[in-house]
Amino acid sequence: MSYSAGETRILALIQACTGFSATNTSQSDFKMLSGGHSDHYAILRPGAFAIEWHAITSYTARYVTVLEVWQRYTDDTTTQTNLFGYVNNLFAILAYPHGGDSSMSDLTIRSAGDPKEMWTKEGGPQWLKWELEIAWDEQATVTFAG
Repeated sequence: MSYSAGETRILALIQACTGFSATNTSQSDFKMLSGGHSDHYAILRPGAFAIEWHAITSYTARYVTVLEVWQRYTDDTTTQTNLFGYVNNLFAILAYPHGGDSSMSDLTIRSAGDPKEMWTKEGGPQWLKWELEIAWDEQATVTFAG
């Protein structure tokens, strides 16, 4: 597996989550926020990674995928309640061991910052965004060309 394949697997898990589908999820496609298909979105993008070699032919890649959950702003209470509800749904799906794929180990939501108001140039919040860091490991074996 590669980072790209792992991120695609995480996207499939998110699309199976209540409230999400192919119309309001993407991999690094922020243009969809202005598409009007939904009042909430989940957008994945790459985060940091590290490689730990165990032997000359095997390693563990420790990846972070950043999940941005966006909720269109309506008012303080409703917007926050809706965002928290979608994030709770995602927690339930992403807590499943390995994300249902044995080549991805230790899949978990590692951390989340504070929800942020995303403002327009004219002033006033347009979105509430919460970034979650999904950490996962890939066990790999290298085969050298002979």
